[in-house]
Amino acid sequence: MEATLMATVVALDASPANVLRSMRGSIVDARKAYPDVLHVEIRDSAGELWRLATQDAEWSPSDPDALVGRSIEDAEIDDGTGELRCKLSDGSLLDVKPAVREADDDPPNWELITPGGVALEFGPGVRWQISGADAPTSFRR
Repeated sequence: MEATLMATVVALDASPANVLRSMRGSIVDARKAYPDVLHVEIRDSAGELWRLATQDAEWSPSDPDALVGRSIEDAEIDDGTGELRCKLSDGSLLDVKPAVREADDDPPNWELITPGGVALEFGPGVRWQISGADAPTSFRR
């Protein structure tokens, strides 16, 4: 029996800004999970699904239902704080603010998984990781 090795290719110019530059589309699902975790699914113009999840962060608006049906038109990251700001079609913001780091083993603050399987993870502290979504990372323990 032959084993098949699956690999995700990450472009050499993959950076948080470049990954976010491609995240545009309609928010098709947003829900709160235990404990105080936000899950957001965005369908882009090609019909592909992007997944954003918070873990150790605050977000606004506080009601995830208010996000469904809006579209993400732009997204940026504050290089110093890791705050993720997504500009929405109605002029409002989806804002994700990382929690203050309390310990070396704090979980990441948020993670974005692209349709192509690239995972962009921020935190704890001012730390980035870009990898294949199938790679083991601290977010998926």
